[in-house]
Amino acid sequence: MLKRLIIIAIAIGSAVFFILFTDLESLSSAVFSMPASSLLLLVVLLLGNELLKAARWAYLLRASKLRIRRTDAITSYLASQAASSLPGGSVMSARLAEEHGQIRMYQAISSLVAQVIGDFFSPAVLAIIAILLTGQPPLQIIMPIVTILIGFGCIAVVRSRRIAFSLTNFLQRWRLTRRFVPEEADFWEHSALLMKPRVMLNTINIGIVSTVISAITIWIITDALTDRGITFSEALYAHSFSVVARHVIPVPSGIGISDASLAGVLNYIGIGLARATFIALAYRTIGMIFRTFLGLLVLVARYPYLIVSSLRVPAQSPALAPESESASEEAGRESTVASPAGRRPSRRPRHHPNPTNPDPTTHEAVHHTMH
Repeated sequence: MLKRLIIIAIAIGSAVFFILFTDLESLSSAVFSMPASSLLLLVVLLLGNELLKAARWAYLLRASKLRIRRTDAITSYLASQAASSLPGGSVMSARLAEEHGQIRMYQAISSLVAQVIGDFFSPAVLAIIAILLTGQPPLQIIMPIVTILIGFGCIAVVRSRRIAFSLTNFLQRWRLTRRFVPEEADFWEHSALLMKPRVMLNTINIGIVSTVISAITIWIITDALTDRGITFSEALYAHSFSVVARHVIPVPSGIGISDASLAGVLNYIGIGLARATFIALAYRTIGMIFRTFLGLLVLVARYPYLIVSSLRVPAQSPALAPESESASEEAGRESTVASPAGRRPSRRPRHHPNPTNPDPTTHEAVHHTMH
């Protein structure tokens, strides 16, 4: 019950966070300035990108030896996008995975860790390629290289048995944290499975395709809202470099850092600071609105019982009238008859006559026998 209430709180918090941090004015201006064909293409790209990320989530869950169907894993990811505007809202996908099969939330979080580590590599590789294609100064390659090194460091930490053993011993020192030791060991076991080279390579490849789709989205928005426009390589450079900056400077949900870096790179390309800021806000607002409404739609369609059972008020049971002696004796006789043949029925105590008040019929029968 508590976990279901948490889901309701996350959905409400996501709506509040969405209202506070989305620029609806920029969104309306961008939508009315774009042709209908560009809007339709944006919807197709956003939906395809979310389905691709959901497929990656399903792949990671199954690669960690968790028993869950692909469709259930995909719907758990899509429904979790209802909380995508919240810092740490991605944890909701691990919570929804608990609704399918014998999966615990701490087991599914290992897939989230692998997903985050894969996201260190995908935009960094594309950023290096885009820097070389657009002829940028070679010093800009330092930031993507630092991001790749951070990813390798995370892999080494997760795969290290020594670190896992040290953390387990640390948790065993106190009674409060000792109960988390089996879960911690289970988490390290599933995470180690995802750190295999083949699994990480597939995760990085899916992330590269997702980053390219996002770059195409920025390319379409920029071409529709500016007279100059940009090339695909410039859009790839702007998006991948802004994502790398968000990873190097960690901020929950990347709010502020990703927008500022994207606007700065677009301004550096030659769009202009005012128009670049408008494009960055429009890109974030369009993506946030699409993911939030898609997540709410899947959450209501696929997991309605989580919402209904959390909001349902339990009915009070009416007070039961006390049973009479005859009713209780009749129920006792019925339970005795219905008892299995192998069980001995409960023996009732015999009622002996009270010696102080003997039965007159018994006394008369004895007196008649004597005479």
